[in-house]
Amino acid sequence: MDSEALRAHKKTLRTELRARRAQRYGGEQGARRRELEAVRLLEHGRPLLGEIFGRAAADGSGDGPVVAAYHPTGTEADPRMLVRELVDRGARMIFPAAAGPELDWILWDGRSEFIESPGRGFGREPRGSRLGAAAIAQAALVLAPAVAIDRSGTRIGHGAGYYDRALTLLPPAAKVVGVIHPEELLAAGALPRGPLDVPVSRVLTADGLVTLEVS
Repeated sequence: MDSEALRAHKKTLRTELRARRAQRYGGEQGARRRELEAVRLLEHGRPLLGEIFGRAAADGSGDGPVVAAYHPTGTEADPRMLVRELVDRGARMIFPAAAGPELDWILWDGRSEFIESPGRGFGREPRGSRLGAAAIAQAALVLAPAVAIDRSGTRIGHGAGYYDRALTLLPPAAKVVGVIHPEELLAAGALPRGPLDVPVSRVLTADGLVTLEVS
């Protein structure tokens, strides 16, 4: 599949997947479903805390691990309860901010408010100083949003390629976990992958934390 055909195919898939998400998670009933699933995301995400804080303790630096997370849009899987627990344990949380072709990052102190992002497809961003695109290179864990992920590790995002570019800056030891709704974890090979798409090896949904067979 050539690059133009790949882009067109992804655009069609993205539209279909977003429509399904809006149908299931839009409105009052959908909002309530998201709230209940957020509790389960926290429960299933707790093993990640053990992994990253255990590694930070072994490193002996005394600093909390850096974790990149995101503030969800209205129908995205909501990791904020997990983020709160990470902050309370001492993680240094960074959130994406729109800044031209690359993601910028803002350190959240656990208290400052989140404001509307100027970026299309972004959730809110915290008030604070921007750290630059390279800040993600310090992350021990990235909780990455997606529209869907398949079981071979292919992730489809919102179409701008922000996360694919950002993930190339991570050190080899960093953990990348895609956060989606349960029905958005698709069969292996269901999503097309281009040469610039960065696969993910783990997925967190309200149904569990899944390790993928990346191909």
